[in-house]
Amino acid sequence: MNDNAGVIAVYLAAGRSLRMGIINKLELPLGEKTIGNSVLEKAVKSELTYTIVVTREADQLNWIDGSLWQTPLRGKWKAVICQDADNGQAHSLHKGLKAAMEKKPRGIMVLLADQPLLPLSIINDLIVRYLKEIEQNIDIPFLAASFQGIPRPPIIFSPKVVPDLLKLEGDEGARQLFKKALLTGRLVDYENRWDFFDVDTKEDYEVLKGRGHEW
Repeated sequence: MNDNAGVIAVYLAAGRSLRMGIINKLELPLGEKTIGNSVLEKAVKSELTYTIVVTREADQLNWIDGSLWQTPLRGKWKAVICQDADNGQAHSLHKGLKAAMEKKPRGIMVLLADQPLLPLSIINDLIVRYLKEIEQNIDIPFLAASFQGIPRPPIIFSPKVVPDLLKLEGDEGARQLFKKALLTGRLVDYENRWDFFDVDTKEDYEVLKGRGHEW
């Protein structure tokens, strides 16, 4: 990949799904596909230059639809294994960030695999806004989606703040930097709270199935 690539995504898909019991929530059906495939498919079809999928060692990736293994979509992503994923989300984030930085991106978008209702339009809108800021030589540490003023993934980080992200430990996610006011960036508010719906429990999954018209 050329220097100064566009925005590269880190797709966090290495969670243990503890609140789902023994079920890997990424494999749960969502229409004819799966929860985990939903945002990944949108990512590879978006304006993102590339997507790094961070997975667990035992993950066979059978939640990824066959179409994403075929040309040309297969050339838009790769999976990397986080050996210490059980130690917390920060470790998965570190693994993805390091892989993304090898491609010299202009920005790194953090995406969560358990936000299946996130629309393609938000991914693209954030990319366009971020690159516009960069082209105007505006130093922006991050550009994040938000709902009612609260930052939510997806978030695009400047490569300059990766050292701060690599200081996160255990289950600390990027949101910890906002809570600690370590970074000051910009928020883009979106009005539909369902766009950011997380599937963490069996109850969440039942709610998701009830909103089948939005898949």
